[in-house]
Amino acid sequence: MSMSIAEAHAEIRKQYDAAAAIENKYPNGLTADVNHEDYAEVKRLLTEIDGLEAKLGGLEEADAQKRRILDNQKRLSQPASNHRQPNGAAPDDGGAYVKSFSQQFVDSQEYKRLVDSGVLHNPSNHVEMGVKLDGKLLDFLVGKALVYGGSGVGGPLVRPDRRTGLDMLFRPTTILDLIPTATTTSNTIEYWEQVSSTNNAAPVAEATASTGTSGTKPESAMTWVLRSFPVATIAEHQPVTNQMLADAPALQGLIEQQLMIHLALALENQVISGNGTAPNMLGILSNTNVQATGLGAGTGTSADAVYHAMTQVMVTGLSNPTASVWNPLDFEKIRLSRESAASATQGGYLLGPPSAAGPTTLWGRPVVLAIGMPVGTALVADFTQMMLFDREQGVIRIGTINDDFTRNIQRILAELRAVFALFRPLAACKVTGLP
Repeated sequence: MSMSIAEAHAEIRKQYDAAAAIENKYPNGLTADVNHEDYAEVKRLLTEIDGLEAKLGGLEEADAQKRRILDNQKRLSQPASNHRQPNGAAPDDGGAYVKSFSQQFVDSQEYKRLVDSGVLHNPSNHVEMGVKLDGKLLDFLVGKALVYGGSGVGGPLVRPDRRTGLDMLFRPTTILDLIPTATTTSNTIEYWEQVSSTNNAAPVAEATASTGTSGTKPESAMTWVLRSFPVATIAEHQPVTNQMLADAPALQGLIEQQLMIHLALALENQVISGNGTAPNMLGILSNTNVQATGLGAGTGTSADAVYHAMTQVMVTGLSNPTASVWNPLDFEKIRLSRESAASATQGGYLLGPPSAAGPTTLWGRPVVLAIGMPVGTALVADFTQMMLFDREQGVIRIGTINDDFTRNIQRILAELRAVFALFRPLAACKVTGLP
């Protein structure tokens, strides 16, 4: 009769238990003289154990041989290590290709084990799972109704088998792309913020005497303030049915196109206008040391006001503005401006025809559109004078709350932990009163 490794182990344990039960009846040891029948039974059990252990050894050897063949067959079927199949993912700093967060999740061993085990189809199961995602904080930049399928698992959200190479997402630059990033292992960031800096550097004449003030070098005039902010957690969860959760293509769309984008937009809002009261970050517009300029009556166009802000960043902030950030509704007015707007023949668009290729610029600097920017306000800054600290990269977790497990529902939780620091507020200038 064929026997599996697990069955062999169980049978051997059963025989040892039977032999131990007999031996325990004889504290001074069991011999044929003490009890011939029990002695003969123990000898029989040991003989069976010897046979089972021999059979177990053969089963384990066969299993090891099978694993060796299959594992090496799988390994040698993969492309050579110096060749990487294109998959549409963005390369990381080392030149290697990094899977999207959602693809990492559905490819994880934890998720595959849950799907293969079938526990997601059992409403009585309470499942919790965490998957650590590789990649930097900004890599994922790409009414909470229950997500469910229609007739059949996944319903209309189930997509045909789609090659990952066609899943590339091309998107415009965001304000988060402009800001340098770093990592931190602490839950609080302390840094010195430069409030003012007066350039007193000047040529110095040679001293004419060993006493007095001749040859004295000018003293710098700088003001600093120590800032301390806790790391902020940004999170959102989405309920899904177990049937949906077991469907990888629909799950990938849910995670990548909804939760991760929501986190990115929330982080963008915090960087732009967080009020600084925990758990909020202190955003650029809320920093009272940031420069400001307005667009008053008769002072020109919005483009003129932004150039004034660039001048303030260069002259007062002693910095080089790297970009301007606009609410899409405000920049739409500039982008659609014509050469002769007041005449019947309006002429061409000031910023070029609609077919113009390449990134949009204004006064030689990139234009970034952010829906988190308040309408009527624009921002000009040297974005190298600030930093976004990544405490915990984007993480996806699955679990249940309250009565979810009785309703065949799981929760997908996406969260990140980060903190924003503006080192030189004078390197930024906000423009208010845009028409």
